[in-house]
Amino acid sequence: MTGHVVIIGGGIIGCSLAFHLAKYGHPEVTVLEAGLLGDGATGKATGGIRQQFSSPVNAAIAHQAVGYFRDFEPLVGEPFAFRQHGYLFLLSTPGQHEQFSRAVAMQQAAGIDAEIVGTGKLGQLVPGLDTGGLLGGAYCRSDGSGSPADALAAFARQARRRGVRFAEHTRVRAVTPAAGGFEVHAGEDSFRAGVVVNAAGPWAHDVGAMAGLDLPVEPHPRQAFGIGPLPQLDPAMPLTVDLASGAYVHPEAHGGIVGGGDRDTPASYQAPVRWPLAGTVIEALTRRIPWMAEAEIRSSWCGLREMTPDDHAIVGPCDVPNWWNVVGFSGHGFMQAPVIGDRVARWMLGQADGRGLEALRLGRFAGKPTAEPEAESAVF
Repeated sequence: MTGHVVIIGGGIIGCSLAFHLAKYGHPEVTVLEAGLLGDGATGKATGGIRQQFSSPVNAAIAHQAVGYFRDFEPLVGEPFAFRQHGYLFLLSTPGQHEQFSRAVAMQQAAGIDAEIVGTGKLGQLVPGLDTGGLLGGAYCRSDGSGSPADALAAFARQARRRGVRFAEHTRVRAVTPAAGGFEVHAGEDSFRAGVVVNAAGPWAHDVGAMAGLDLPVEPHPRQAFGIGPLPQLDPAMPLTVDLASGAYVHPEAHGGIVGGGDRDTPASYQAPVRWPLAGTVIEALTRRIPWMAEAEIRSSWCGLREMTPDDHAIVGPCDVPNWWNVVGFSGHGFMQAPVIGDRVARWMLGQADGRGLEALRLGRFAGKPTAEPEAESAVF
């Protein structure tokens, strides 16, 4: 690949890709962001990093990402606080137990240290947990969390040092064909591009339409609520998901985050906080973790998740020459961003092929020959 690369979208995906393109020798990159870097979905992400996916491609990317986050400083040049407190899914039906048992077997074969645990161990992992009616749990001790804002800032700083240009408050208005690529009209300027990358997150469909693409990506609001410290809420406790309700509790150094139960919210670009959901989430968690009844909601926010019909990203080139899509991460963009940025950069530069990412090609939605991903069932 030669020529200037214009990346539309300054979230964690766009910044990771820009950094890796420059790292591998191609600093002719401009990132266009309608607001400030990280203002979109990244700015509302809660920071979970898990490998417990039922789809082999999602699990493989996440497993590589855990290694990347562990080695973030030597790979990127800046420190990153990756807390490996684990993830725990509570299983309350035979169907859930069977489904997660199959997934854990696949994950273990891929080198992931996931396991199915019995009710006895559940009480050790989550003190005070009411195990009545539970059949066990799916647990991965090496899962964890980190700050999306810190990762994005590190990628952006190191990309700038390597020559990447970032244009904030520069909304893309149109993309038109030009000799050898495209003319990207954004803000008050136009940017000549040999290659355009759509990394627009929740706005991926609208950006794709500028190139004549109908991308199956929709924005769905997702709520989160910050809670104050509780005596039993240990930062080392695993991020715990009650699959019966979809509610989760994410311990942090000073309190935690709760949410979930709103996966079926209709698509919308509006993201108002739905305060009644806070009570619903706390009530659901209290049925499993009685001491959560004392949780005090101290903050709230609502972000947009860029969802695809099969909960898998759309990654790679497409029928529009010199146009790449890196979108549709369905709530998993932060945790997959380092690996996707690295692998797509090398793919674009001809330093590697797209092996391992074939299942994420756009063609899977058009009946074109491509390895379709297995349906992702580890969702909440």
